[in-house]
Amino acid sequence: MAAPPEEYLRFHHRRYQFLCDSIQRIVNVEQGFGRLLDVGLSHQTVLFQQCLPDATVDTIGYFDHRFTGQLRGQHINFDLNHAADPAAWPVVEPYDIVVMAEVIEHLHTAPSQVLACVASWLRPGGLLVLQTPNPISLGKRIGMVLGRSPFEIIREDSSNPGHFCEYTIADLQLLARQSKFDVTGIWLRNYFGPKNFFYDLACTILPGQLQDGITMTLRKPHL
Repeated sequence: MAAPPEEYLRFHHRRYQFLCDSIQRIVNVEQGFGRLLDVGLSHQTVLFQQCLPDATVDTIGYFDHRFTGQLRGQHINFDLNHAADPAAWPVVEPYDIVVMAEVIEHLHTAPSQVLACVASWLRPGGLLVLQTPNPISLGKRIGMVLGRSPFEIIREDSSNPGHFCEYTIADLQLLARQSKFDVTGIWLRNYFGPKNFFYDLACTILPGQLQDGITMTLRKPHL
């Protein structure tokens, strides 16, 4: 089942910090930034509004009523599992940055179709910032050796079903090529839960892509 909000915030605190720092670095170097679309309204949306006070920050996906009254931008209701049908894609004024943080793993629609839909919301040259768990992390490998599945059973709540599929860096690079994105940055980080020096050290010195989280930036080509 889903974690309570307070527990979720504690678990994702360092990830939110890394995400906001990454967005701020992008804004500092990108020319003419003014519009950001957050795919999947959540706690990070409020943080984006705080760290980008002069920007338009809109959201798309399911509406989360916990944030009623806290949003300054518009919200577009859209189930990304409908991305398989281009006729269903919302038509929006293009954005400079689209953020898709911890979303793609929750969708059962083919990710190439989802990314093609997301690309339609970006201006030429715009950036998609993508975060998703690493399915081949050290923690999951250890769990499998101990006989534990790294994946939970799909939940009955269709608005919060859990993870249908998780993607490696190689998977995401392939999907980017299929969706006509250029990968401009890849970061592997242990930013879930409290910091653990020995776990971080093991992920650094052992071979393989072992950190728990993946963050990527993908640029939509210029026309």
